[in-house]
Amino acid sequence: MKKLLTFIYMVCLAMAVHSQGMTLQNEEKTDSTISVISYFCKNDTMEYQRTHGKMKIVDNDTTVTSSTIEKFMIVVTDSTSNGYEMELIPVSFEVEDDTNDFQTTLSKLLWEDYKNVHCRFTTDELGCVQHIQNWREIRDMLKKNYKTVFDSLYTSMPMMDSIMPRKQLENLLILGSSTEDGVKGQYDELDILFGLHGNQVTMEPVESDDVTEAGYPIHSCIESFYPAPQDEYDCEGDYVVQARTVTKLTGDDTKNLLGSTLGVIFNQEMTDSIDKYMNEALQDKKEGLTTTCYEKYCYFFNGWPKLMQKIEEVNVGSIVKRVSFDSIEWTSRRWETYH
Repeated sequence: MKKLLTFIYMVCLAMAVHSQGMTLQNEEKTDSTISVISYFCKNDTMEYQRTHGKMKIVDNDTTVTSSTIEKFMIVVTDSTSNGYEMELIPVSFEVEDDTNDFQTTLSKLLWEDYKNVHCRFTTDELGCVQHIQNWREIRDMLKKNYKTVFDSLYTSMPMMDSIMPRKQLENLLILGSSTEDGVKGQYDELDILFGLHGNQVTMEPVESDDVTEAGYPIHSCIESFYPAPQDEYDCEGDYVVQARTVTKLTGDDTKNLLGSTLGVIFNQEMTDSIDKYMNEALQDKKEGLTTTCYEKYCYFFNGWPKLMQKIEEVNVGSIVKRVSFDSIEWTSRRWETYH
């Protein structure tokens, strides 16, 4: 039961804090700000390593549910007055802690075809991602691969179909990648790397209270600064943007949100079982789902991402804490001269 709840928590999180990732992009401009702007050149090449993992904590018992390392390149193929044409080129994908986590297993199987596809995308002159040029090619690849992947998953785990009907899950994934925006969502590393480009962030710490698109209260603290160089690879003018955001749902909001999403993935029997478990667990608790997100984005002076870190803590009624960590760090660079 608890293994299955892990997946559901992330579904709830995605719906509950849909606008949380945009917090850094909504600050008013002031005189004391740092602008996140690209000064890229044709043939600029950056290599990155992404480390992603998840942990679950129940009664002080910590379990690593997945840990992966992905390497990829970003290459500027053209530079124009309107922006840049770029490519994301997969290099490698490794699993550090293979605990048969569903999402990790799915990623491993998809990688076999994903590694052969270069994602061609465009940005505006400030570096904000605009379009995935070959999104239809990627959509068709994903649609084909989902069938192959689910053939493998449901053959190796025959009991899975009785709990999580294949047709529902497969259709959900296909639907989610059927448009350009859906395909763009499959490449979340682009949002992490370039999501702040074209924005200004204040250099004074700013705290604020707001609500998410779903109407849940969110508290944020945002700041930016120019750090002192630490090694020979740092440059004068490099800068950092960091934030902490907290989103809270009451126990009733959590139960309502959970109830509205369960049937999308699980069969009715499993939905009723999980719903009953959560109702009993949260019966005497006022607090429901609380998400705390720590973000730190480091940039070179020319706007190339240097180190992007994100840690997300999800607490569900003090029953289960789920921690996910995501880090993208540059490993090598080749820059042309900016004119």
